[in-house]
Amino acid sequence: MEMKRKVTVQSIFRRFLVWFCLMTAGLFLICVIMFGVLSAAGAVLPANYSEVALERRRTEIQEADIVTKEMIPDNCHYGVYSEDGTFLYGNLRQSSQEKVWKEYKRGGGGDGALGYLKYFPRDGEVCLAVYQLRAEFTNPLLKKILPGVPEGLFLLFIILFFIQSVLLIRRFGNVIRRELEAVKLVTEKVKLQNLDFEKPDSRIVEIDEVMESLVKMKEALEASLKQQWEMEENRRQQIRALAHDIKTPLTVIRGNTQLSCEAESLEESRECQEYILQETDRIEQYICILQEMLKSDGAVKLLEETVAIRGLAESFAENARVVASAFGRNLEVVISLISDYIISDRQMLLRAWENLLDNAVEYTPKGGNITIKLYEEEDRLCFRIEDSGPGFTEEDIRRGPEQFYQGDKSRNSKSHYGMGLFIVQSFAKQQGGRLTLGNAGTHKGACVCLEIGIRPACPEMDDKKNGK
Repeated sequence: MEMKRKVTVQSIFRRFLVWFCLMTAGLFLICVIMFGVLSAAGAVLPANYSEVALERRRTEIQEADIVTKEMIPDNCHYGVYSEDGTFLYGNLRQSSQEKVWKEYKRGGGGDGALGYLKYFPRDGEVCLAVYQLRAEFTNPLLKKILPGVPEGLFLLFIILFFIQSVLLIRRFGNVIRRELEAVKLVTEKVKLQNLDFEKPDSRIVEIDEVMESLVKMKEALEASLKQQWEMEENRRQQIRALAHDIKTPLTVIRGNTQLSCEAESLEESRECQEYILQETDRIEQYICILQEMLKSDGAVKLLEETVAIRGLAESFAENARVVASAFGRNLEVVISLISDYIISDRQMLLRAWENLLDNAVEYTPKGGNITIKLYEEEDRLCFRIEDSGPGFTEEDIRRGPEQFYQGDKSRNSKSHYGMGLFIVQSFAKQQGGRLTLGNAGTHKGACVCLEIGIRPACPEMDDKKNGK
């Protein structure tokens, strides 16, 4: 298929201007040719026709007893004056009679406004004829309608010029409109999320660039919709998995309830009841996970409160040591020089730290090491946690914070369902920070760093918002 040659909008308007000038020049040439043809055909009187006709009748006018209208050409006016300037007769307008006499006495030949004069001396009087040097039509009707041939041709030129302008504007307007219709069609398809289309080819460079941008927008929207669909599908799968997992503790509860009813001793009944309590706890955990999934549909609106960050960090460190000790992990917490107060959401900040701690405790083997460092770097508060667990795979590092992501089973369990790191990253973004995953930690395991932007606060602000 032959490729259309691309043109710019500037070249289109340049072409329009060239066509406009050529057609205007053509119209002028047509009018000139038309004037020549009409003159050759005798339909137009030459500009000096009246002057020549008057000279031909000079003798007749001078010798006649009375100058009649028939002696004077149709497009002329005349007046017969006495020697003292008294207007005797003729068809001169009253307003012109005195002006014509004064021009005669001055010896002038007239002008464009008054008209040009011819003198015809007579016995005791003088005949003054006024004429115009102007080409006129021989047709009486045209002569009556139009003041002269130049004016008529000029009027014709204006009419043709207007028609030409309308046709040219319409022609070039249609070219632009057709190209813009394609842009409009593409934008409508993108608006309706109907993304199954190819890029229409445009011969105008600028519009083709707009098309390219719209196609890129389409591709980005397509990828976003696909990602959203996959996330929703993943969400449905996880909820189905949760629903399936809840059946297991329910089955255990049902079975142990039946056994408890049939137990022959108190010890057997108590053992069944302990199983029931354990499975009830599992159901509560699953319900909490389901609630987290439902909450993740929309971003949580963070509070802006004054947080006693040093006090919160020390309190967290104490609780973290208790948790690590209970699970048989070795924990080291290092709190460097940090601000006393910042503006943040205390509960969400603590929740983010706890999620990272839970993740490290879960994947660190018994007797393993966990290190937490809390420090400030430029205008950011950094929470860095390292463990001696199996670490992250390359896919985990790339996709770990995605909602519902569960990658390598070595760092996954059913207790989080891919929500922990997603919640932490969402909080970090809302605080103007970021969440970074890696493996280059002190213990050669996983390394996670949470950074949030610091907004200093004064301790005099509402103490109740500090959690004190």
